[in-house]
Amino acid sequence: MRTKIAMLSIETDERLHNRLRTSSHFTTQILAALLIVAAVGLPICRAESPIERASRSGALSELHGYRVLRLYGNDVRERGFAQGYLMAGELIMELESALKSLPGVTVEQYNDHFIPWAMANFKWDDDANAEMDGLYEGMIAKLGVEGMRSKVLGRVTTRQDIVGINALADYFGPACSAFAAWGERTADGHVIHGRTLDFPIGLEAVAAQILIVNEAMPKRGAQQPARKAFVAIGWPGMITQYTGMNADGLVVCMHDGYNVRGKTWHGHGQSGAGFLARGMLLRRMLEMVDTSSGDPTASAAKLIASQPTSCGNLFHLSWPGEMAKKAGVEPSAVMEFDATEREAIVRRPEHPGSIVLTNHFCVLNKATDCERCNHINEGLDLLEKAKRGIGMSEARKLLKSAEQPVAAHSVYFLPDTLEFDVAFSKQNVMSPSVAPTKFSFAELFAKR
Repeated sequence: MRTKIAMLSIETDERLHNRLRTSSHFTTQILAALLIVAAVGLPICRAESPIERASRSGALSELHGYRVLRLYGNDVRERGFAQGYLMAGELIMELESALKSLPGVTVEQYNDHFIPWAMANFKWDDDANAEMDGLYEGMIAKLGVEGMRSKVLGRVTTRQDIVGINALADYFGPACSAFAAWGERTADGHVIHGRTLDFPIGLEAVAAQILIVNEAMPKRGAQQPARKAFVAIGWPGMITQYTGMNADGLVVCMHDGYNVRGKTWHGHGQSGAGFLARGMLLRRMLEMVDTSSGDPTASAAKLIASQPTSCGNLFHLSWPGEMAKKAGVEPSAVMEFDATEREAIVRRPEHPGSIVLTNHFCVLNKATDCERCNHINEGLDLLEKAKRGIGMSEARKLLKSAEQPVAAHSVYFLPDTLEFDVAFSKQNVMSPSVAPTKFSFAELFAKR
């Protein structure tokens, strides 16, 4: 018996020795493989950090003293994540600043009326929902749930607030002033489109403005068509836009119409499920309207007719002169429509070589007298009498003649050359009085 036990013990020891020897050999092989990986630079799998994820679809930088948010890649949700992660803290500040500065607005009104109104009345397409989902996810990844708490709101910022900030202009309309000129009216014969956006949102929110550079997006499915590249002047967390130009030179800017057909707009949009946010309509025009196949107002009109909006609208469009010449039209027009009349009326220039727009309806209802509009027209008349072509200096003076104490930004678009000059208001100096800075699409879309 002892002999068998001894033999079993010896056998067990040998098996253990062999197992250890094999294990040691295997460990040596692993270590050798890791050394090879390190030597040749092969990747070792590990979890991707939020900042690495954000950098795959977005980057925040500074150019000529202005902040530039660049969004890229073929996944809309990931672009949203990048923006949410990179701009999380500012987005909450921007919302708080707007609530504290908008006339007659209270936190109770925002929480109890505006947010339910925005959630009940607006319909977003697949891309818009995916982008807002990603945006909110990026904010959570950056700040954590407790970091999303707003002292002004008295609660944590939610996904519903992302919808809210993107529908805010449909509830509290901005006031804007603009003109476009071309041909013999300009110094070089090219199109120039000057525009000031006025909105009483407070100094902090005005300072938070950024240049948003959105690269082109390929078609990804029936509900996710291809999107053109564009540049917009906007705010963190905004997937809707109010001022922009695309890579084909199409400029689209939003202006308010204070009246809707048969009814006065008393400071906020109407109710009715399925509204398209005006800022999203403007963005989709930048992304989808083709300027090379004829008059772009025809394509814009189809987008307008596709989904109702909550209130009156005036969209000012301009595009390169050469494209307009081929189509046999002037290179600027106003798309006028409201919530009850879905077929847009196109207002063409009333005077050769120029068009002026502020915030009054000119077709759907009798035009109201507008001091800003009168001042710009008077300036254009003086320049014409002096036979002086409009350059940047003249364009600035025209916008300055319509300056309001709530200006957020002024932009001077040059569609023919894919350039623009931009100025943000600085403290008590309104944007028409601030020297603008020039940007080109070539530098903004330079190879990463």
